[in-house]
Amino acid sequence: MADAGDNYDVGGMFNDPEGFYEPEPEPTFAEHPMCSGEVVRVRLVGSHPLYGNLLWNAGRMSAFYIEERAHDLIQGKDVLEIGAAAGVPSIVSAIKGARTTVMTDYPDPDLVENMRHNASLSASMIPKHSSLYVDGYKWGNTVEPLIAYLPPGENRFDVLIMADVVYSHREHGNLIKTMQQTLKKSREAVALVIFTPYEPWLLPKTEKFFPLAEENGFQVKKVFEKLMDNVLFENDPGAEWLAFTNIEYQNSISKVTCAPHPAQPEKKKDPATPTSTTPTSLINIMPLIILTGYPCSGLTYRANQLASALESTQDTLFSSGTIPATNSRYKIHVVPTHDASHPRTVYDHARTEKETRGVAYTRARRLLGKDSFVILDGMNYIKGYRYQLWCEAKALGTTCCVVHVGTPIDQCVANNEARIHHRENVKASEIRENTDAAGEQATGTKPPTETEDPYPPELLNNLIFRYEEPSTHSRWDKPLFTVPWSDPEPPIADIWSALTGIPHPSTVEAAEADDAPSALASILSSTQLSDVTSVAGSIAMTTTRAGGLQQRQRIKIKPHLATVQPVATNSSALYDMEKRTSAIVSAIRTFTTSNSSAQAALAQSEDSRGINIPVPEVSTSVFIPAHVATSSSTDELAGAGGILALPRLQRLRRQWVSLNRSYIGGSHSANQTSSVNGLAPDQVGDAFVRFLNAEFAGGEP
Repeated sequence: MADAGDNYDVGGMFNDPEGFYEPEPEPTFAEHPMCSGEVVRVRLVGSHPLYGNLLWNAGRMSAFYIEERAHDLIQGKDVLEIGAAAGVPSIVSAIKGARTTVMTDYPDPDLVENMRHNASLSASMIPKHSSLYVDGYKWGNTVEPLIAYLPPGENRFDVLIMADVVYSHREHGNLIKTMQQTLKKSREAVALVIFTPYEPWLLPKTEKFFPLAEENGFQVKKVFEKLMDNVLFENDPGAEWLAFTNIEYQNSISKVTCAPHPAQPEKKKDPATPTSTTPTSLINIMPLIILTGYPCSGLTYRANQLASALESTQDTLFSSGTIPATNSRYKIHVVPTHDASHPRTVYDHARTEKETRGVAYTRARRLLGKDSFVILDGMNYIKGYRYQLWCEAKALGTTCCVVHVGTPIDQCVANNEARIHHRENVKASEIRENTDAAGEQATGTKPPTETEDPYPPELLNNLIFRYEEPSTHSRWDKPLFTVPWSDPEPPIADIWSALTGIPHPSTVEAAEADDAPSALASILSSTQLSDVTSVAGSIAMTTTRAGGLQQRQRIKIKPHLATVQPVATNSSALYDMEKRTSAIVSAIRTFTTSNSSAQAALAQSEDSRGINIPVPEVSTSVFIPAHVATSSSTDELAGAGGILALPRLQRLRRQWVSLNRSYIGGSHSANQTSSVNGLAPDQVGDAFVRFLNAEFAGGEP
């Protein structure tokens, strides 16, 4: 029998009082006026530990600098920005005619989503020949995802924008590494390094970046200094001294030119290495074809046509040797939306319609495996549903296209009436056969092969009214192929080339006959997409006089950060991280117990610049600058409002663990013990102390 005293009514004594926690700041908006009179409007996140909630002065100045020199600096060139925050320099570069602009910042979902939002706000001002992409990138990591955005044949950028990134002193090495891997090896390639010395006492550390760049083969040239009208941080420590010396308001732009690297000896080819240029890009792709159209527009008929045409195309490519015989064949799957369990009357009720879409979505997703074509038959009339399918294909890294069956409404109504009449004739024929005494003689004609069920006339009109047509302006509807009712066949050549990157046999034959690029290839090769996120590009094909085929490499589909499945977090690594950071906080608390007064601690410190707190098993000491220790509202280091108060230390620890927990769980750090792919256990202590030192150097708690 349970003791009645086990249940206590605490009366809400552990509930936080109303208004105890400050509400999260709402996102704000800022405007950047361009010299041309246009205004770039951007959204700033409400609050962020990486300062993505600010429109930095260096970002504004770099945007002005780029706009004034756009003709010579960025027009027709490829531009990369790291640490973009709101992304104003990237947006201005795209507006002023850069061929390719890639805007990046730390791969935090909130930051990346905010950059995408800002890019979409300015999409109407970006010319069609310019492309603006957004992605997350951590300095020093592999740059292959960034290189993938470049046009075919290019493997580095012409211009690198680095606005207010060198203030992170511990990242100087990673910044240099990123410059070496992304910037072209030519004297015309430049990296614009723009910074404002917000923390004047750390200016010598900030300026160490430039000698380090020279040591790594870069030429450094100071372009100009500009006095700003106002400071970004009004209450910065040392602001009076800064104003007096005219340093706080400086925006120093340094132009870093990549020096030529020594010529590398040409590697000898191994005779055993195959050098065939036969296309072999059919491996590990599983294209998705989404059909859409009015009800009774012939969707199922077109789906079967596509399946037959894709099989025929495979037969031709395998027989001609274009696809090696060692490659596996595509499996062609047609996924119907309707069956006996899900008739066309499901659209009468929202619940049954939603269930039917869910079943079709699950079937298509399950079949999107290696070497498979999946054709989703059905109206797919809701653009949000098509967007969901596009996201699923993108998350799997495969291509996707939309085939719009463009049947006129009058024809759809006529087709439905024909189905109704056919059903009535079949029922009448069955009645006559059942009443025939002999039961053997045929009565009437043989039922036609058309077995599609009709829609009730009211439901048909309702669905036509609700239909949301696909648009070439929506990235999830591209590439879009429209098949008119009068066309006997869908454009299988265009669909095959767009999804696989391999020319269709009919295109190759036409090109060989004319000894010139086909009209389709000419149109596609001159087409450049300007979406704000990575999308499947156009396919361009040419032929040589010898009849050889040159194909453009199939665009690599890069999944969105929000759709990437994270790698399982190593529980032991998280436990070790929590343990080490808690030990550091305990060491700081032990120091404050024996040195409660900031003035006394400064008097006993061997370093006149501030207070050094040694931490066990960590090579770096916790350092608190003297002006920060004395500027607190109380002289007690660990007292309420003190610089080393326990609530603040715990908050900083949770903040650091939260940031690095996401990093450990990301796909780029599958190897937890590697110092390149992740944070090794023996690096946790030093990393956390460096983080604390940067926070303590910032001033008041």
